[in-house]
Amino acid sequence: MRAAIYVRQSLDKSGEALAVGRQLAECLELVESRGWEVADVYQDNDVSASSGKMRPEWSRLLTDLADGRHDVLVAWHTDRMYRRLRDLVELIDIVEKRRNFKIATVRSSDIDLSTPAGRMSASMLGSVAAYEVQQKGDRQRAANRQRAQDGVVLWSRRPFGFDRDGSTVTVVKAESKEIKAAARKVLKGATLSSIAADLNARGIPTTTGGRWTVTAVRRTLVNPRTAGRVVSRGQDYGATGPKILDAETFDRVGALLRDPARKSAPPSTAVKYLLSGLACCGRDDEPMYATSNPQGVMVYRCQSCYMTRRMDLVDEVVIAVVMSRLTQPDGLGLFDQGGDLVQVRGRLLDLQERRDGLASLLAEGLLTAQAVREQATKLTAEIDVLERRISQADSTTTVARLARAEDVAAAYRRLSLMDQRKVINTLLSVRILPAGKGVRFDPSQVAVQWR
Repeated sequence: MRAAIYVRQSLDKSGEALAVGRQLAECLELVESRGWEVADVYQDNDVSASSGKMRPEWSRLLTDLADGRHDVLVAWHTDRMYRRLRDLVELIDIVEKRRNFKIATVRSSDIDLSTPAGRMSASMLGSVAAYEVQQKGDRQRAANRQRAQDGVVLWSRRPFGFDRDGSTVTVVKAESKEIKAAARKVLKGATLSSIAADLNARGIPTTTGGRWTVTAVRRTLVNPRTAGRVVSRGQDYGATGPKILDAETFDRVGALLRDPARKSAPPSTAVKYLLSGLACCGRDDEPMYATSNPQGVMVYRCQSCYMTRRMDLVDEVVIAVVMSRLTQPDGLGLFDQGGDLVQVRGRLLDLQERRDGLASLLAEGLLTAQAVREQATKLTAEIDVLERRISQADSTTTVARLARAEDVAAAYRRLSLMDQRKVINTLLSVRILPAGKGVRFDPSQVAVQWR
């Protein structure tokens, strides 16, 4: 029988995959004792079966099982394969029609998913595993709350200004001086970008070794721990640890940084990037602008919630969508190329001259000031409509010329950046959707709406 071996470890702090190595050794012994043949080994390291995150090797295994490449699935224990019933259901759907297909484990009995009894046994084991996961989560959350109440913190990323010896938090003197200096600068009206630039110029890194950004400076200054307070899952447990800023200073700095009037400075109007200001955040519909992240990678960032996406990946998706649409047989039909722009431009010039002549009519006493204001308002509204129409027609003309090109992709690359943006803005709107923490970029995170 062709045996597939699956091994998995939830957390690998050492990075040496020792646990999966031990699982594999015992699984190989089981296969050998049964006289089976090892067809393939699937190994997911440092991935939980209950987190919902993608397990690449588990996905590959399911594909191979669906293709009929294996007769038996071997694991150290059933909870190495599934700790959620939905994963078990997916496995059953794939193998239940395979006669005599079995699951063999080192630590528990064999399971035959082709029989009702086998599926019931697997479901019971899966329910027990899911219950254990939920119980473990409840215990962990309770322990975290107790640690927070006691002032004990086990952070995964060291906050700037603090370190710890075991569970005892200490202040890093040199870094605390920088935080105090930054707080004083904020209270005197300095911008966060100038503070970040100063830290970077003096070669002072963040705790991850990266460069300072506006977001990193803000996060450091409004971190409750800076004032000695411990906040866990939204609950403030008060001042239970060492502090860098006194409560009054911390609150004053926080009030300034949260003041709606002190939003980030408007991005430069000199456009340098394809979708900067055009793409919108899928979380709060705010524009996203180009900037660099702490690793120096260019990203689009929302100015409100600070969500980011890699610029090159987003650009690639949007350009591919545009190119695909323009090369369709009906590509030229997308654009309204009718309308006499000569007449529109003539009408616009006439209205502008009439508006400019109102001042002389007022000076000669032929019109009252009230009449001038009324006519100026009416003329300005008509002028705005015509100017928008001409601007839209210019953009449409650019896109139409592009659609006629023999090589649309090459023609698009030859356009100026401003014309490339016109093409995109004429055809569609772009929204960048939020994704879970740790989730890799996926093209589906870029949503386009045709205009």
